[in-house]
Amino acid sequence: MVIKNHSECASLEWMGKNDEKELVEEVETVISRDRVLNFSDAIFAFAATLLVLKIDLPNIPPALIETHLGPEILRLWPQYVANLITFFVIGYYWLTHHAIFNMIKRFNQTLFWLNIIFLVFISFLPFPVDLFGDFSNSRAVVVFYSAALGFAGYLLAILWLYVSHGNRLVAKSLSKRRIEFYTVKIMIAPVIFTLSIPVAFIDLTLTKLSWLFVLLGIVLVHRIYHYRQLDEVEKTAL
Repeated sequence: MVIKNHSECASLEWMGKNDEKELVEEVETVISRDRVLNFSDAIFAFAATLLVLKIDLPNIPPALIETHLGPEILRLWPQYVANLITFFVIGYYWLTHHAIFNMIKRFNQTLFWLNIIFLVFISFLPFPVDLFGDFSNSRAVVVFYSAALGFAGYLLAILWLYVSHGNRLVAKSLSKRRIEFYTVKIMIAPVIFTLSIPVAFIDLTLTKLSWLFVLLGIVLVHRIYHYRQLDEVEKTAL
């Protein structure tokens, strides 16, 4: 009886593992890289388009357009700045997202849902941009804006750490140096936006200027890791 029970348990365990394997293979078949990237591109494009639509039109009586249009357009400069910064950050996240998915060799449900959660927050970004454009001198709004942009970056970093840890879903030939390069590159924006939050309680202008370090950080990381040489050596692995 004991032997029979043991045999039944082993059989059930084998069936469970077989079902799990079939489920993973089914997910990998249904979820292709092109479909995921096309859907992701659509969300990025949607978020970027909403940025422009969030710019307010000057409220000027028709009789005063000739004399008041110029000053009213200049008065909206905080909205232009918010759109420019956010468009750059969204573009930075989009390019990095594409690079990550070009290195991914297999898909699973965890990766799929991590990507969905990341895209949800990308689609949310026009809201803090709208707030920043209207209330750029509000400490609470600046902190919220920084937190929103930073949190989206952390979600992308979590996605990358998941797929790259132990070369889980990327090519086994992908080197630790390249994985480290993308880890550092992804973390630049969220870390800088996070560090800018306490600065907002000292000086809002310094907070806004600190966001420029994102661009500087990206350039430095590329120089430190000699990205072009790295790409030449490993392009066959991708």
